[in-house]
Amino acid sequence: MLTGGGSLRSAYEEIKQQLYQYTNYNEQVSLTMLPIYYLEPNTRITIKDTQSGLNNDFMIKTISLPLDINGTMNLSCTKVMENM
Repeated sequence: MLTGGGSLRSAYEEIKQQLYQYTNYNEQVSLTMLPIYYLEPNTRITIKDTQSGLNNDFMIKTISLPLDINGTMNLSCTKVMENM
């Protein structure tokens, strides 16, 4: 048994988690929009776009905020894969 964070996990569960964490396909999306100042990296968001058929949860990886008042922000997001 392996211990991590106060819980006991079998070697199989640990390997399964590691494989899931490091072998997903990293579907990514970049968005350009008006600034939303309360967003932060590592925040889970849902993107629904009927035109492209995109309807998934994504984790914000990077944010680029403008310095001028009329600028747009850029988000780089990675698709959230649910555990098996």
